[in-house]
Amino acid sequence: MRIVLANSAFHRVGGSETYLATLAENLLRLGHDVRIYTRVAGDMAMLARRHGIEVIDSVDDLGVAADAVLSQDGIVAYDLAGAWPQVPQAFVCHSSLFDVQQPPLVPGTASAVIVLNDRVRRRVEALNVDLEVVRLKQPIDTQRFSPRSSPAARPTRALVLSTYLDGAQRHVLDESCAAAGVELVSIGIDHVDLAPEALMADVDFVVGKGRAVLEAMACGRPAYLFDSFGGDGWITPDNYPELEADGLTGQLGERGIDADRLRADLAAYDPDWGRLGRELVLRHHDARQHAHAVLDVLAGLGAGHGRPVTLESELARQVQLRWSAEAELFGLRAETRRASARAVTSVEEVELARQETAHARHALAQVTAELDRLRERLADYEQRNRRLRRRLRRLGDDPQAETPGRADD
Repeated sequence: MRIVLANSAFHRVGGSETYLATLAENLLRLGHDVRIYTRVAGDMAMLARRHGIEVIDSVDDLGVAADAVLSQDGIVAYDLAGAWPQVPQAFVCHSSLFDVQQPPLVPGTASAVIVLNDRVRRRVEALNVDLEVVRLKQPIDTQRFSPRSSPAARPTRALVLSTYLDGAQRHVLDESCAAAGVELVSIGIDHVDLAPEALMADVDFVVGKGRAVLEAMACGRPAYLFDSFGGDGWITPDNYPELEADGLTGQLGERGIDADRLRADLAAYDPDWGRLGRELVLRHHDARQHAHAVLDVLAGLGAGHGRPVTLESELARQVQLRWSAEAELFGLRAETRRASARAVTSVEEVELARQETAHARHALAQVTAELDRLRERLADYEQRNRRLRRRLRRLGDDPQAETPGRADD
């Protein structure tokens, strides 16, 4: 099947952007001809191309009509409906907050809407338009996001993965973590990292919302649901169903998370939540199964199976996959080099500490020896002082008692 996935902006790292990249890669693995259309390319377009996905930033360059379109905002939905009015289109709605991300209301633009949680489903069902609504779950690439180490029994370092968490909410998080002895590192607002899975291996838990916490769980990290919009605390097997249904927004509870709640939650940290969280992601959020479900939706719109696979198209797909594997290999090599550099630095630091310890022990031995000499001299002085006192007492009792040759000293 020839499929075009679309998002008006594909330049920054965000939930809807990473969703589209994940879906594209898994559809490509199934042998489909997948392209991404965007008006604004950038970091995410670079990441998608690195994984063998073609990214097009002009309607004029779309080429042959697709068999199906999957759009994520009204801008590109209408772009592609205008370019290919006969091509069936589905829409993925990610938000109940931003109007640009709601399904197009013009009849015939999109025939089905995929929603990834019940909160958004209620929003879509309230729209004044007749649309088929399909409820799926957020897909996570569990091969890319997988455990590389285990969280510590007591947390000392955490990752804030958010494009929103700042202001008063961030301040209370900073203060609470500092009081608990937890160092915070951040990506999302001031710093962008296209490979957050590598950084997750160096922390004990992750703070965020939506896809960010699911990726953390896939990496075997306890996930703390907290953002500028609200918070629901640790994600556990007990509260996962209702948190997932609400879209992992952090807005499920009746009251927010204050400093006292944060401190109590940090004290209740359990590293086993990382292992249990990964099991939840494997069971409910496998990107491969999600790709199958999306294909079912597109087929239900009449997309069919597309054009027969040709030798040229399959060779092109294999080259794309080969490039994706090579890009991943280069990334792993770079990560290995960084890890080796950290290990060398650690060895050097250990050696320096050993040398400093040896110097300190030598200095301590010298100080101890000098102290022993001073103690001996002090004992000698005290002995002489006692003798002098005895002489003074004798002189005081009998001034004639002291004669030459009878001195005690």
